[in-house]
Amino acid sequence: MRSSLIVLLLGLVPLLASSQEELTLEDAIRIGLENSYSIQIAQNNVSIATNNNTIGNAGYLPRLDLNVNQSNNFQNRQYEFDDESSLTQNGYPTYSLASGMQLNWTVFDGFAMFVRKEKLDIYKQQSDVHLRMAVENTVADIAFTFYNIALNQKLLKNYEEQMELSRQRLRIAQEKSLIGVGNGLQELQSEVDFRADSAQYILQRSNLVNLKAEFNRLLSRNPDVAFVINTTIPVPELASDDVYLKIKEFNPNLLYARLQSQIGELELSEATSSRYPNVTLTGAYNFAQNGTPDGSTRLYTTHGPTLGIGASISIFNGFNATRRINNARIIAENHKLSEQELELRLKSTAFKLTNNLNQAIELVKVEVQSVELAQRNAEASWEKYRLGAISDLELRESQNKLINAQTRLISAQMNAQAAEIDILSLTGDLGKFVGQ
Repeated sequence: MRSSLIVLLLGLVPLLASSQEELTLEDAIRIGLENSYSIQIAQNNVSIATNNNTIGNAGYLPRLDLNVNQSNNFQNRQYEFDDESSLTQNGYPTYSLASGMQLNWTVFDGFAMFVRKEKLDIYKQQSDVHLRMAVENTVADIAFTFYNIALNQKLLKNYEEQMELSRQRLRIAQEKSLIGVGNGLQELQSEVDFRADSAQYILQRSNLVNLKAEFNRLLSRNPDVAFVINTTIPVPELASDDVYLKIKEFNPNLLYARLQSQIGELELSEATSSRYPNVTLTGAYNFAQNGTPDGSTRLYTTHGPTLGIGASISIFNGFNATRRINNARIIAENHKLSEQELELRLKSTAFKLTNNLNQAIELVKVEVQSVELAQRNAEASWEKYRLGAISDLELRESQNKLINAQTRLISAQMNAQAAEIDILSLTGDLGKFVGQ
């Protein structure tokens, strides 16, 4: 029959899975950290920030240029003299050669160069924080998806067990019909329930395939790479009282906001530097040679050094310096306000996540007992059904109670894991998943 064919095809799934490599969470994180594109991009940005963080880029060092120019002229000349005589020269040659080395060095610019160097230092620190964020986000995403797959595998197994019970119930109904002690309605209802359970199993299996494809994406692998994972899910520990203290000290977003506030203060100092004078040293060594082979002076040469110092200060520029300073002060204040707002938001998030985690752990304990009771009830109902002591409806109700209890337990376990991962992300403790 068609129902037997469905069971046969579904029964091949465990055989195919048994040949797949088992993947641990530690191995998955290692693969993800090695292959992650976001981490590689963040590492490249760290390299760029490191390359930019030099005293030359800040303006400490002088600029030295070398120039060489040569020109050759061939001109037609015509002279007319007072005695009405004239002279024509065609292709009269002249040439000039000039070279020089110029040095320009701003030795004082109102302390702006010192401010720029401090900003470059902070940009480097920010790139390091971005790299840390990329690593921690990758670890958190991998851990969450890993546990999600494990829990959905357990849910798939629960659906498979319910489908198997429905298949046995259908077989009993068919056997009763064959020997004339059953009725067609009972067999029809049994097959309807069996097909409903089969559809639920197939949908869950498809959901699991999609979760594994997403997991492979997090590991930067092809979506069809086959693997299995251990379905043992650890119970998280209750949240400690120092969650917010850890967040305040180690949260990468808060660290980044603090660095941004420092940049705001430095930009205010940089804007203020425009009120100070600029002092510049200049130096050069020039060589010039002009030749006129057919003239009275065939060769003229000059060479030698040039030294100079200059100072400038802006007396009035349409109040633009004042405008830039005022805007920089406002921007610095905005950075401070953003930092304070983020700190308050993280404090609220820490409070809610701690409550969610503790509640989920308590709920897991309750649902474990619910599953045990529902399991005993389902087993007793099945025995009574085989003896003809209860109806199909009562048996089906016991099955539904069991699968509902199992689903609630899995949901509570996933909520607990999600809350713990979020807390570890906020406190920078994700090293727990890589054995650090």
